[in-house]
Amino acid sequence: MSDGQFWIDEEKKELVLSDGEEESRFIIEDDIIIEGSKYLIIVDSEADEDAAATVVKIINEGDEEVIIPVEDEAEFTRVKVEYMNK
Repeated sequence: MSDGQFWIDEEKKELVLSDGEEESRFIIEDDIIIEGSKYLIIVDSEADEDAAATVVKIINEGDEEVIIPVEDEAEFTRVKVEYMNK
């Protein structure tokens, strides 16, 4: 997230994105580690219960953690298969 921060609210099990002025919260449905990479399956906390989930990946850029959406179909499929087999 450029010019922003994120953290995980462990108590509420939510991912919080902040741009310094506003926060967006996402319910963490699950977290999965595949080949050393951490993925979160998230749903917007304000969405209805039929909302689609999003898969994001937490990566290290230097000494900073960054969240990126998983857009590669093969990578998304690996995460989906792992999630479904849990």
